[in-house]
Amino acid sequence: MALNKTVGYILKKFPVLSETFILNELLELESLGVPLHIFSLERPNDPRFHEDLPKLKSSISYAPDYSDVNSLWKHITQAANYYGSSYKRTLTYVLKCGKPGLLWRFFQCCYIANLAKRFQVGHLHAHFATRPASVAFLTSMVTDIPYSFSAHAMDIFKNHLNLNSLRKKIREARFVVTVSNYNQTYLSKISGGETGNIVRIYNGIKLEHFAPDGPTGRQTFTFLCVARLVEKKGHRILIEACNILRNKGLDFECRLVGKGKLRSPIHKFIKEKKLGDYVKLLGPHSQNEVITRYRESHAYVLPCIVGSDGNRDGLPVSIVEALASGLPVITTPMTGNTEVVNDGHNGLLVPGNDAEALAVAMQKLIRDKELYQHLKKNSTASVKSDFDIHNTIKALRDLFEETFA
Repeated sequence: MALNKTVGYILKKFPVLSETFILNELLELESLGVPLHIFSLERPNDPRFHEDLPKLKSSISYAPDYSDVNSLWKHITQAANYYGSSYKRTLTYVLKCGKPGLLWRFFQCCYIANLAKRFQVGHLHAHFATRPASVAFLTSMVTDIPYSFSAHAMDIFKNHLNLNSLRKKIREARFVVTVSNYNQTYLSKISGGETGNIVRIYNGIKLEHFAPDGPTGRQTFTFLCVARLVEKKGHRILIEACNILRNKGLDFECRLVGKGKLRSPIHKFIKEKKLGDYVKLLGPHSQNEVITRYRESHAYVLPCIVGSDGNRDGLPVSIVEALASGLPVITTPMTGNTEVVNDGHNGLLVPGNDAEALAVAMQKLIRDKELYQHLKKNSTASVKSDFDIHNTIKALRDLFEETFA
């Protein structure tokens, strides 16, 4: 049954190549008959987009930036005239907070509030608990449209986050979606033990797209890591482990897919260790290109750590994709990872920040054929029940439907 009101999605920037999960969520909601309108707070600056982007039917509105003073002023005055007392109440709240950044979010909320009226938006949903959720919160204050948001990782774990602000956004939201049981427990503690509106919905994937495609055909044992090049993904630990394996004379290749601010240091580290024949830095990939890489690989490795800024993963969707593709996974028992990787069943768990332990696990998969086949046999089945996007997005749709009841 199609919903009779529109859900307005508030995103920091859309589309973004590394946020495939958001595009997949939008496409699946459309297929379930959910009317959507996308509000992007920034214009995209990535020259590459996913192949499925043209399938998206929903309209996208881009908020004016700092330079578009005339448009900003027009929307501020329109919101003031139309919403009256709720506009004044929200502006007073923002000014009392005394944060210039929040005032800018208020200006953006005026733009969204005006368009929400035009597009008959009945519910607002933001991705990430930081700026998008703040704009959703303020827009809800102005318009009285209920809001919700999805919380992931960097938006809730990084040091110096304003926990009072996060707590208020959680409490005022109609519901909060997060990607792992670990995150759900963490957020419930922040909100004072109130868990009723915090819902765990895993990031689902299109399992049929990642189905194993037979043997890789590659003679050299190939490890794959698909992750943004940021500290919490543990690339430096992985490269150190590869150096240990090379020094032991093992034949292997490790492919790193992704982009990020640590690309130059990682490239330099690979050169310093003279690992160019073993570790390949392949850059960002589209979804279809990533699927090809999974099918060319023997195993997946992601040695997650807690970054120096407190950032960490919630539950990396790449781990789920790798398992769905029939790859054993080597990772660390961080946050939600243990909710999908069962040590000795579909992968191996190693301590974080331990290159020696990681190298031992990687060596086991290269040399122990019986262990490798055992883990591989269990990989795909281990994600079928909980990570089918058709089921996960159905659960999200049901939450939207409840807000319209």
